[in-house]
Amino acid sequence: MTTEEQINPTGLAEDPVALHPRKALLGAVIGWAFVVLAIIAALITYVWESRNPRCNNGVLMADMIGIAPRVSGPIKELPIKDNQLVQRGDLLFEINPAPYEIAVQSAKANLAMAEGALTNAGLQIASQGDQVKAAQASLDQALAKLATAKDNYDRIAPLLVKRYASAQDVTDAKNSMQSAQSGVAVAQAQILSAQSSVLSISEAQAKRDVASAALAQAELNLKYCTVKAPFDALISQMTISRGAFASEGQQVFTLIDIHSWWVCEPYREGQLKNMKAGDQATVELKTAAGKLFKGTVESIGWGATPQTLQNSILPVIPQALDWVQLEQRFPVRIRLAEGVPTEILRVGTTAAATVKTGR
Repeated sequence: MTTEEQINPTGLAEDPVALHPRKALLGAVIGWAFVVLAIIAALITYVWESRNPRCNNGVLMADMIGIAPRVSGPIKELPIKDNQLVQRGDLLFEINPAPYEIAVQSAKANLAMAEGALTNAGLQIASQGDQVKAAQASLDQALAKLATAKDNYDRIAPLLVKRYASAQDVTDAKNSMQSAQSGVAVAQAQILSAQSSVLSISEAQAKRDVASAALAQAELNLKYCTVKAPFDALISQMTISRGAFASEGQQVFTLIDIHSWWVCEPYREGQLKNMKAGDQATVELKTAAGKLFKGTVESIGWGATPQTLQNSILPVIPQALDWVQLEQRFPVRIRLAEGVPTEILRVGTTAAATVKTGR
């Protein structure tokens, strides 16, 4: 009899489970443990993503302004190049100022003429005022003579009845009174004439004000010939060269503010419930993959146009066979913190952001 027959005299194969019950139990426990760990990991991931929503479809943006001249003319100086970094106050370009300098000189001459005319009008008005005063004095004298002549007549006329005065005396007194009345009428006419000839200084003042405004505008246009950078910026999309004619109001290049970088992330509506302005965020840029930069939620968009409603003038009825309903996305603006290297910041760069809510 062999050794195997001695161990298993029946000759039947042994059950591995019966031979190793502990190993089978351990395997079952390990299997269920993996299931439980997977469930726990899924719950932790769900909770984490609910409190820290992430979006991978964002783009890097910056505050930008288009630079357009406020006056027209040929470009005299253009010390910048496309994609150049400029500091606040640096000269961007200068338009030939010669015609605008001439306009300033002409406006100054017109203002001097208007001020001279205003001075002359003031002197003339003062002289006419003196004439009015003189006419008023003549009227006062005529009124005084009339009062004296009337008193004399009133005193002499009753004496004619008592024969204390002759008829000639009464006639002379009456004539003197009538002459005084005529003198009053002449004096009144003179004062009216003098008053009507007094000019108004408002017209001369208005002409002076118009000339002053024209000079201010001419000086402003001359100042507009020199264009300087309003902030630290990058030059982009330059479409003009030295010697070219720059037209008023037509953009010649774009300035990108290097201190105002922000990311626009289209978060799903379900991810916005715990998000608010001021939440901290981490941002990853494709130009610096693997590096995280700090940011702050600046604002959350209040509206977005669904794609199905674009360019539609009729009601849009959702299809009944749509089994998957996509969530609407709303733009979330995340302002980047200072200190991000300038060389990796490019408008339009793909960005991913994770917002830390509930902090």
